[in-house]
Amino acid sequence: MYRIIGNGLILICLLVIVGCSGDEENEVFKISDGDPIVLTHDLEGGMDAELRGVLEYDTETKCLYIKSTIKNDLNKIMVPIWPKGTTAYTETNLHGVKIPNHGTFLEGDTVEGGGGGVDASSLESDCLDKGLTFGVTSINK
Repeated sequence: MYRIIGNGLILICLLVIVGCSGDEENEVFKISDGDPIVLTHDLEGGMDAELRGVLEYDTETKCLYIKSTIKNDLNKIMVPIWPKGTTAYTETNLHGVKIPNHGTFLEGDTVEGGGGGVDASSLESDCLDKGLTFGVTSINK
């Protein structure tokens, strides 16, 4: 009888552990609820596409975009997915982001760095409708 109860308790503990392993800390992509909305990733480097553009803010969707300033760039509007830990930031009515170890970027600022296209189909956000998703993995400032 004790063996059955003991095995049942072990099974319940294992189910709780497995159920908790899918928490938000293990997700690759996240969406903040702030203003602006900030999309973040927990990806490692390895992407080396050039990023150079002007940060823009859409007042209707509360989303940030990067309008490319690279000559002949086929992807003029990018939806930035920032490195983990990036948060929404507002200063003197300008919207932007605060990136750990890189400082702040506000609308109108030039953003330079690297990264690459990512499949963020697991995210549900109106921000994804305007351009191609770009995982920002390096930033020059």
